[in-house]
Amino acid sequence: MNASINLVSPKNAQLEKEQNGLKIARILALVVMSAVAITAILVFIINLTLPINSIKHNEEVTVANIATLHKKLVQYSLVEDRLNNLANIIGKRQQLPKVMDTLQAVIPADLNVNSMDINAKQISLIVSGSSLISMNKLIDDLTILGTQKNLLKNLTVQQLVLDVKNNKYSISIQANIK
Repeated sequence: MNASINLVSPKNAQLEKEQNGLKIARILALVVMSAVAITAILVFIINLTLPINSIKHNEEVTVANIATLHKKLVQYSLVEDRLNNLANIIGKRQQLPKVMDTLQAVIPADLNVNSMDINAKQISLIVSGSSLISMNKLIDDLTILGTQKNLLKNLTVQQLVLDVKNNKYSISIQANIK
């Protein structure tokens, strides 16, 4: 009967695996608990050193400053856009006063301007005088305005009339503005 009883028990492999797993779980639980405790202490220290109210106040001040600067930026952008549009319009518009001044400078002194009609694309000019030489000079000068100064194009003499009674010539000229 005593031969079948073994007082020295062999180690159970399954029991050892469970005990090792239990040790690892306890160590892991201690590490996680320590990490949570350290994190809580750090948060407490950060709250003591950096009060949240001052951070919120600084945030509000910064947002207010940004809002003010945003309004100024919008105003600046609007003014800049208007200036660019005005510069575009001024650049595209016809320089009619410049054309008129140039024409008056070209007309010889002994000729009289009976009528001058200027619109955006065309000039009609009626000039009278007693000298055909002055009229020829006027036509030459107008031609120069078309070729060299690129101010006029398609210069056309509409008519040349002689008034025998008053001994005066009258010339009608039409041109397109470039």
